[in-house]
Amino acid sequence: MWKGYIKYMVESAVAASNEQLDRVYASSLWAHMRHVFQSIVPDPNNYTHLALVGIALFFIVRIAVSVARGSGADYFIMDKVRRQAVATKRTFTPRELSEFNGKDESTPVYLAIRGIVYDVSKSRHMYGPQGPYCNFAGRDASRGLALSAFDESVLTDLDAPIDPLEGLEKSEQASLDEWIEFFSGKYTPIGTLVEPPVESKKDQ
Repeated sequence: MWKGYIKYMVESAVAASNEQLDRVYASSLWAHMRHVFQSIVPDPNNYTHLALVGIALFFIVRIAVSVARGSGADYFIMDKVRRQAVATKRTFTPRELSEFNGKDESTPVYLAIRGIVYDVSKSRHMYGPQGPYCNFAGRDASRGLALSAFDESVLTDLDAPIDPLEGLEKSEQASLDEWIEFFSGKYTPIGTLVEPPVESKKDQ
């Protein structure tokens, strides 16, 4: 009986001690965090300081994510995306590219953006005949994506020179850059878009 009572008292004392230690640890941790925050933002009511800290944290997180992806600082350079290496060194004229428009279930679905051809077959429901972006399948979608216009009026004739994308506003160029970043992260580049042969132009 006495042994049981003593054991109970010892266990209770240990539990109380652990609880007290947890409280002290939590209190010291909170105090440390508060001290760090106050050293970064001396005056929490100063919205300028808060905004600067928020911006700094945003870029720190973004850089960390980009490094984790293996892209490093180049993640922010759109020129790298424009010049990204194409696994399969195949070239397509606009007319050759048009054969991959998704209408034939046995063939892949391709589209081009600023000279790079992407395989979008895994999103056939988006780019196939019944998809919302079906007009871009097998075509150069650059101007349409820049303008956020998805009808055939933004497409260039298959035998005409590749659209040089002249006349785009800065905001439209920025929109196109965002689309390029999206496609380069989601779809596989399988070739490049090239001008149609001179002979085909003469035959017109």
